[in-house]
Amino acid sequence: MTSKQKLRPDARPEVLDWISLVALFPLFLTKWSLAFLFSNQKSLHWRQNCALTFLRTQRSIFPTPLLRWLVRRVSTGSTIKDYCSKHKIAHQIVTLPASSTELHPALLPPAVLHILTLGNVEAKSRSGKAPTLLYFHGGGFVNPLRSPHMPFILACGHSVRAQQIIILEYSLAPEHPYPAQLIQCVASVSYLMCTSSGLGISAEDIILAGDSAGGTLVGSVLSHIQNPSPYAPRLQMKSGEEFQAAVMISPFVRLHKESMDSPTGSYKMNEKRDYLTRIQVDEFGEAWKGDEKEVWANLCGVEGADKVWQAVFQGKGGVRLVKKLFITVGTAEVFLDDCRFFGGESYANTQTVIAKQEKSKDWTEELGSGERIMVECEGEAHVQAVLDAALGYRDGVMTRAIMTWLKTL
Repeated sequence: MTSKQKLRPDARPEVLDWISLVALFPLFLTKWSLAFLFSNQKSLHWRQNCALTFLRTQRSIFPTPLLRWLVRRVSTGSTIKDYCSKHKIAHQIVTLPASSTELHPALLPPAVLHILTLGNVEAKSRSGKAPTLLYFHGGGFVNPLRSPHMPFILACGHSVRAQQIIILEYSLAPEHPYPAQLIQCVASVSYLMCTSSGLGISAEDIILAGDSAGGTLVGSVLSHIQNPSPYAPRLQMKSGEEFQAAVMISPFVRLHKESMDSPTGSYKMNEKRDYLTRIQVDEFGEAWKGDEKEVWANLCGVEGADKVWQAVFQGKGGVRLVKKLFITVGTAEVFLDDCRFFGGESYANTQTVIAKQEKSKDWTEELGSGERIMVECEGEAHVQAVLDAALGYRDGVMTRAIMTWLKTL
């Protein structure tokens, strides 16, 4: 398998890949069963271990082009449409105008917004309206939203008692590399807030949320508002106006080879605990082509980024853009060190909560007391809450922390 094949997630699998799938399936079942039985992550529920060992075994056995093609067979839009139809959720599609900029002349496909109406009206934000949850999905900028995302996103919307959830269907790399996703995310936020040609929603009624690469895009939008990029139009905020909240679940915040290569860092220490690997992160990065010299891609790995984030979250040297910030990361994640770095005093300056595997623990008071919270979830892996939702498991640490915090808004 060549490196070129690895970086083409859109490529159809070859005949030999299908033969490999059939031939290797018995080996996969055997290895998965053994990995599950002898898992060393005993603090996790058996369903969590089942999902983690499945993903690790799957990626160690089957050819990458085949797995990528299987993931990308169904688009984000089709997944959302099918889920809403099956569960009788009101669903509206809005296609935003295609756009180009001086520094990004290639015309991008139009961004598509999927509006899911929940009808919660009893919860009021500061403006007296039920909030809107704008969600950016993960997938390394390469993969579409997958069905396990849907029950998780819906649970988030119900926990915050949102009137509607809006999911952005953004263009995927490598066909559309950086800054395509940033441009479309900015366009989606602009549409939500625009009173003349959009929905006219006040920033204080908007919650920005995303997992993994989607968490990165939450940061990309906020850094663009504070420090406008040349790729997308400026987003003007009214004086004193703030987003109600930003939620970043296992975000990819730093393109930093030294932290990745450290023998004592989380990439190395958690390489056998997380299902996400350094090799996969590198593959996603090569496809996405995020510029490591720009804060809109490398959130906390460039010179001057500290000043941007101090302004975004604390109003130091600028205008504060977010009333409340919530970050989650699992202690078994390869991203653990980078999330800690981003949550440090020089950047987001979060209050860290260590959440252990205690089902009886009530975090309402602890999580609701601060404006900027980062929760480290004991023993859990990358976007564990999404994996848990796929198996209908609601007692995971990350899941309970997220839902508890959202209910405090």
